[in-house]
This record gives sequence, C-alpha cells and structure tokens, in this order.
Amino acid sequence: MTIAMTECWGGAPSRRQPTVADGLRLTRRGRRLLLLSALALGLVLALWAGRADSANETQQHVATETVVVEPGQTLWDIATDAAPDRDPREVVADIVDLNALSDAGSVRAGQSLFLPTY
Repeated sequence: MTIAMTECWGGAPSRRQPTVADGLRLTRRGRRLLLLSALALGLVLALWAGRADSANETQQHVATETVVVEPGQTLWDIATDAAPDRDPREVVADIVDLNALSDAGSVRAGQSLFLPTY
C-alpha cells in the first residue's frame, strides 16, 4: 500500500515564488499608475522645455522713430538717410526685421515704417 503526502506537517501548502524568468506582471492599478507617471513626466518636461525656450528669447526694446515712405523712395534711400555712417545693408535688414516686412521691396508710398535709432 502506498501513501501519498500532500501536506507537510500540517502547514499550509507553499506557494511558488515568482522568478525573473516569469516576467513582470502588472495589475490594472499598476498599469494606470505607470501611465499616469509617464504622462506627468511628459508634462513636466514639456513645461520645462517651454520655459527654457522663452528664457532664450530676449526681447530687445529698440528706440525707434517713424518715417512715411514717399513715392519712389526705397528702403535703401531711407536707410542711407537714417544712418549715413552705417552700412545701408545692415540698416535695411534692421528696418525689415523691425517692421516684420516680407522683404526689402515690399514697401509702398504712404506706408509708415519704424526706423531704429543708432
């Protein structure tokens, strides 16, 4: 006659300990926590990157004067009149930037322009 023993000395059946080979198992709660943590980290990084970009943008307040473009007048003419001692190419570029013009040829008679004072 053979006797099979299922329990050792009256103790509870032992549970097998998970091993590394079994892999990681996340519960629904664990998955939600992981997702929320990743979203929070992404939000923090996005806000931090936005602050870094805005800190790099320095707004310079340039002293300006206003001039009205006369018929036949070009930005080159205006630049040489406004700053005769400076390179007209630099002055034209400053006028284009200051007035948010698409290019140097986009001025028309009667248009008011801001000129940087040097």
